[in-house]
Amino acid sequence: MGFLRSLYGYFILVSLLFILSIMAGYFYASHFAGDAVSFLEEAIEIFEWITTLDPISVMFIIFLNNAVKSFLALIFGLGFGLIPLLFVASNGFIIGILINVSLAARGLLFIGAAILPHGLIEVPMVLLSAAIGLRLGREVISSLKGDKVDISYEFKKSVRFYLRWIMPLLLLAAAIESFITPVIILVVS
Repeated sequence: MGFLRSLYGYFILVSLLFILSIMAGYFYASHFAGDAVSFLEEAIEIFEWITTLDPISVMFIIFLNNAVKSFLALIFGLGFGLIPLLFVASNGFIIGILINVSLAARGLLFIGAAILPHGLIEVPMVLLSAAIGLRLGREVISSLKGDKVDISYEFKKSVRFYLRWIMPLLLLAAAIESFITPVIILVVS
């Protein structure tokens, strides 16, 4: 719990960045609707092959994607914490575009059904990974300034937390996204 408490400020920071990035993506899509729709159509084409897979395979692909990206956000925090911030900002921006385009096409109920069931777990875990990366970046900067910081210990502690809490919850979110979210979408559609 102490480790989690040490992340509070970083978590608030990355959460605010995420919200602002969603808003930026949303407003971008409002002003450049054609570009936003083209972007999403291209993304759908790239990932369309996933729809041909069985739900268990989809679950593992979603899990691996989120787990690897979250872990990289954590690890790349060692580079002064910039990569986790870019990771959060880019994901928020894309979600903002997706919300804008989906809102116009399908409505708010559909968006809630498509995002909330798994997003309530997935988003905080991704943001928590970025917060850990940001904290590691601050520790690196402190050590370069001459403060006594054991970067190796901080990194190991971060990875242990990731493996014990974040990864299993990302697996749960992927299972919800693969098995429960589609049912909820069918019900609200």
